Amino acid sequence: MAIAAHLSDVLDSSRCVAAYLPLPSEPLDPDLPHTLAGRMRVLIPVVTGPAPLDWCEFTEATRPGRLGIEEPAGRQLGPEAIADADVVLVPALAVSARGYRLGRGGGHYDRTLALRDRLRGSVDPAGDLLIALVYDEEFGLTVPHDELDRPVTAAVTPTRGLLRLATGS
Repeated sequence: MAIAAHLSDVLDSSRCVAAYLPLPSEPLDPDLPHTLAGRMRVLIPVVTGPAPLDWCEFTEATRPGRLGIEEPAGRQLGPEAIADADVVLVPALAVSARGYRLGRGGGHYDRTLALRDRLRGSVDPAGDLLIALVYDEEFGLTVPHDELDRPVTAAVTPTRGLLRLATGS
């Protein structure tokens, strides 16, 4: 719940947020997508294979996805729907101080964020809100990365709040 509180100022001015349905081990409050859906458009990812994520509007109805993770049961909007998101909340197992994140190894978010960059054109990295949500001990770690990895521009931890990051390198 601390992470949701830290996100409130950033999300209150958003029209569309790409969120996710968290696993029990992840720090995101599972009620956050529901809470946001009453105030703005909320997109939730759907894994469709080794490609950018597909997206559905948030719905209470879910089903187990290809990887056994719950996903919305609504109509899929296509990977291009990510371009509508003002803020993208990104799950992570670790985040470096430069914004590189360790995910679950599928590369889905890196491909999705690269697609978002292409669809939105030149984006000011300082204003682009790609936010990794992690526990305190998962922030500031050394994270391996390569040219395909898309760094996040901010991280939120329960006690440190929103941390804007100088991305890259």
